[in-house]
Parts: sequence; structure tokens; C-alpha cells
Amino acid sequence: MLFGLTYQQVFPQISKLANLGSVVMPDLWNINPYLTILAFALMSLLLFYLIDRAGMKRKDKNEEDK
Repeated sequence: MLFGLTYQQVFPQISKLANLGSVVMPDLWNINPYLTILAFALMSLLLFYLIDRAGMKRKDKNEEDK
């Protein structure tokens, strides 16, 4: 309710600060687009590795029946 009541006063101020138009992350950070892709791919692989090491794998159906 508070958001709805203050929207007309707050949103224009925030919009002025955060409105950068149509930009992508490599342009924002001023780096090569392929470097961005590589960085996110490596972060994904690291996350998958950490999940696997933490033992958060999906259990087999055979193990659940026991």
C-alpha cells in the first residue's frame, strides 16, 4: 500500500538516476562481450561444481524405496 501511495513521488526520482536506456552488461562495464560470456560460463561451472561437492545431488529413485 505504501508503494502505491508514494509511487508518483518516488518513481520519477529513481527513474532519473537509473535510466540508462537500452544497454547490455559488456557496454555497462566497458569490456569485450566474449569476456562477459566466458565469465558467466565459468561462474556457472563453479556453481555446478560447488553444488555437486556439497552433496546436493538428486537422489535416485532406487535409494528412496529402501
